[in-house]
Amino acid sequence: PKGGRVRLRAPSGTFDTLNPFAQKGLPAVWSSEIHDTLLADSLGEPSTAYCLIAEWVTFAKDFSSATFAIRPEARFHDGTPITPDDVVFTLEALKKWSPRYQIYLKNVVRAVVTGERTVKFEFDVKGNRELPMVAGNLPVLSRKYWQGKDANGETRDISRGTIEPPLGSGPYRIKDVEMGRYVTYERVADWWARDLPISRGQWNFDEVRFEYFRDSTPAFEAFKAGHLD
Repeated sequence: PKGGRVRLRAPSGTFDTLNPFAQKGLPAVWSSEIHDTLLADSLGEPSTAYCLIAEWVTFAKDFSSATFAIRPEARFHDGTPITPDDVVFTLEALKKWSPRYQIYLKNVVRAVVTGERTVKFEFDVKGNRELPMVAGNLPVLSRKYWQGKDANGETRDISRGTIEPPLGSGPYRIKDVEMGRYVTYERVADWWARDLPISRGQWNFDEVRFEYFRDSTPAFEAFKAGHLD
């Protein structure tokens, strides 16, 4: 059943950015959850993933490459379609600016658009059966959004922190935030992937709020007072 809200204590003491891919800063908890990935991991099956943004996947016999087809219904929260061009942009941006993804994607050499809805990842090693899943874990970002301008008229920079809620495509989006204090996520009722088998029964709360505390004592007092679940 869908509905209700849950209020949780954030695992860290503070945050200063809503961009989980920034080079510096402490991103808000769950800020990466607003972005869908090509594949979705199965929590009940080791080394298993199912199609999410991707409609299907093929890979070379020697595991030197993998090709993903983008679902035609896949959308960002502003209604714009997710395209292979967005996938290429995301890979290039994260390999350039994100230290974490530079390590994780070190064997993914590049991505090239091979069709209207297909994109091919090329790897620098052969025989690694995990690399198609590594590529599938890529969160897909909007090239149009990140190369556009913010409310102040400045070009957005994926390598820097921001207090502007980024454009996502996932089951939740940022509803309300007070930097360093709390961040609230709301369920996207018309999420494009809500009826996919991998999504059914999940992402049920209408609202998820994370409260930040620098010390465990006031956090426990907030729990006793009924301000945390």
